[in-house]
Amino acid sequence: MKGGVAPSGRPYQVIIAENSKFQAKQLAQILESEGYEVVGFAESGKELLNMYKENRKVDLITLDLHLPVIDGFAAFHEMKEMGVLPRVIVITDENTPAVIKSLTDDGIMDYLVKPIKREKVLEKANATVRKTIKI
Repeated sequence: MKGGVAPSGRPYQVIIAENSKFQAKQLAQILESEGYEVVGFAESGKELLNMYKENRKVDLITLDLHLPVIDGFAAFHEMKEMGVLPRVIVITDENTPAVIKSLTDDGIMDYLVKPIKREKVLEKANATVRKTIKI
């Protein structure tokens, strides 16, 4: 069975928050090849928050930190304040160890530094959807 499919047979649902359309499309192709269902693309933190409010049962969010309007840091913290934090993988070009540690301490489940590689994205996504959600 593919990693993007839950034991129940339902595909895991993903929101991709990425300001680069090319990068978002690349992530979608990688995840969909593994059976994930991409249910939304957010090009800004504001779009992500609106999508998350409408679909709180989403299984995974990929989050770029450098989003316009509301950046990824602020969007993540707003989602966190809504209650149960979704499974989030940060995929960004920000690689400062202090930033990574701070986000991990705050509840980010995993972190990938761009440029992305198919194997790494799938490894992180497959592991993350199987982790227990932090409350």
